Amino acid sequence: MTEQERKDMALALLADELAERVLQKLVDRQKRALVVVTGAAIGVPTALEGLKELRKEGFTYHVLMTRSAMYVTGEEAVRAALEPEQLWVESPDRPPEVVAAQFDTILVPALTVNTAAHLACCMSDSPAGAMILSGLLKGKNVVIAVDGACPDNPKRGELGYHMTRPLRDTLHENLEKLQAYGARLTSAEDMAKAVRKAVYSFLPAQTAKPAAPDKAEKPAAQGGKVIRPAMTGKILSVKAVNTAPRGAVIRAPKGTIVTALASDEARRLGVTIQIES
Repeated sequence: MTEQERKDMALALLADELAERVLQKLVDRQKRALVVVTGAAIGVPTALEGLKELRKEGFTYHVLMTRSAMYVTGEEAVRAALEPEQLWVESPDRPPEVVAAQFDTILVPALTVNTAAHLACCMSDSPAGAMILSGLLKGKNVVIAVDGACPDNPKRGELGYHMTRPLRDTLHENLEKLQAYGARLTSAEDMAKAVRKAVYSFLPAQTAKPAAPDKAEKPAAQGGKVIRPAMTGKILSVKAVNTAPRGAVIRAPKGTIVTALASDEARRLGVTIQIES
């Protein structure tokens, strides 16, 4: 390798490392989320389980619960699932819009028909509604599980709801308006998946998917799947590690340089990096 080639590789490594650190800062900021829990009775435990799962990935939460949510879901269940850094009931200690401004991500694991109707009309006559609407007005990541507000949810019939077609259409229209306003609507079951998609949406996509392992390759001793990473030149970045399933073995060509962030992420995911000799 010539002196110029070494300089070029060093500059490429430095640029990649700086870019990764900036992106990591942005991701970490978006993982600090404001959670608004209204008094919906359908799907809430499932949505909370999804948010609990995200805590293992570094998500942290500040929570506002409406008074009705205190009766329907209960503070204990929310604290157990989210382990919030702060939890307010009905109203925060500052104006709702001021609190919401501190977060890039606003999550709603439980949305009532009433709150959906008010938001569809751009009304923020409650602290919970003000926080959600503020997020929409400022283009933040607003992810809403709509099980409790969707007229087609089969559990609604079990609870005794039998509405007319025009009423059903109006409830649909409210949700369609929220989506048009920029909210990411999801089911309670897919809450974690939708949040990940929102938080990581700005990251550059991989230029190529990891290649499948050769048939001749054997899984590593610990049983992890062996994969070939997508790389830029000889640099293995954190983006390549993030595409690997947990417990996998990344087998990279001889001479590969592993960035510090890639190494840290591999340890967090239980991924082994092997450089061929």
